[in-house]
Amino acid sequence: MKLAGELMYQSHASYSACGLGSAATDQIVELARAAGPGQGIFGAKITGGGSGGTVAILSRRDAGSVVARVAEKYARETGYQPYIFSGSSPAAPNSGIETDTN
Repeated sequence: MKLAGELMYQSHASYSACGLGSAATDQIVELARAAGPGQGIFGAKITGGGSGGTVAILSRRDAGSVVARVAEKYARETGYQPYIFSGSSPAAPNSGIETDTN
């Protein structure tokens, strides 16, 4: 999880270096990084079409409250309330990794 998370952070930095990132997604990624593995957050990166929008966060299944705190802190700092959706794709069980689709 730690290696996958670090790769997500590196991917996010690379995306931003290409000019496709946004201040909003950078801030959410940094808030997730600050929470860290000790609180169950392993990585985060922009996802989708770029230039803002969605951040994927890799976390333990029981870290939902930590992700919620990241969102609350972002909302306090920016005045924008992010929407949190969670789970895995329907094909995720094919990976052999136990997933939570709720």
